[in-house]
Amino acid sequence: MSEHDTRSGPRPPHGAPTRTAIVGVDVGGTKTHVAVVGADGNRRDVVVPSADWRRGAMFSDLANFERLAALVGELSPAYGRIVIGLHDLDTPEQRAVAAAELSRHLPGVVRVVNDAELLGPAAGLERCLQLIVGTGAIALGRDEQGRGLSADGYGALIADYGSAPALVRDTIRRCLRYADEEGPEAAVADPAMALFCAAYDVRTPADLALAVCAESAYAWGRHAPLVFDALRQGSPAAGAVVDEAADILARNLAALGRRGALGSVVVGAGGVLTAQPELQDRLRERLRVHAPQLTLQVLTAAPVEGALVLAAAG
Repeated sequence: MSEHDTRSGPRPPHGAPTRTAIVGVDVGGTKTHVAVVGADGNRRDVVVPSADWRRGAMFSDLANFERLAALVGELSPAYGRIVIGLHDLDTPEQRAVAAAELSRHLPGVVRVVNDAELLGPAAGLERCLQLIVGTGAIALGRDEQGRGLSADGYGALIADYGSAPALVRDTIRRCLRYADEEGPEAAVADPAMALFCAAYDVRTPADLALAVCAESAYAWGRHAPLVFDALRQGSPAAGAVVDEAADILARNLAALGRRGALGSVVVGAGGVLTAQPELQDRLRERLRVHAPQLTLQVLTAAPVEGALVLAAAG
């Protein structure tokens, strides 16, 4: 567990004394960030790997909510309002389950949202589209009636285009197709195939397929930086995959606009998007094609700032 003071990004009225303590939580696929602002204005932050308390997918084990509540309670046992942004919170039914389970274990008023919904408040924007590209990938917006709209977020096994696991999945899939068409030796000449074979300590495309299939989809994500390493080395496979991911992300955002999502700014976050300028550049290029009215703003503040903004607003 790491504890630190986070002072970047827009500040809700929690730098000064408040009537009651507030808590913001950002539960990502990789890490969990808890921030507490006391009634005296003092702030404490803790960041832990989500795997420290989460067992499997969030909703596969209801005890995950009890363990998350215990993590929050360790930092602050008393507060008035808490807002929690949850990775993999995709349906109204899940929202109801999460709110009920967390309210059983946490004092005060508990509000649960998808973690992507923290991005706009963290950027200081009330009306925007929100895009996370990291362990998963989802685009969110709201229409004139305040109804939530989403695109993708279906999981890395079948979708989540642009996410870390999906980039690995699609790059290896493309390399394997090339091996079938041109032969294994030709495929290994692609920097992407060579890098993945080295990462999995195998020599052939067939052995790589076996090694990858032996892992869970989310485990693939740790190798996502290799896709961009291969891209910079001139890999045709990696280049095609990153281009396709950017195109799908842009199409998803354009679709939200057609469906009524409000805003002209896309606030983007997530470990892949924030760390890879090549993806940012390609996404901006595809937005100019599919949704020229939209501009991408990569979030520089921690998403937990958005949770604190929402908690402070009540």
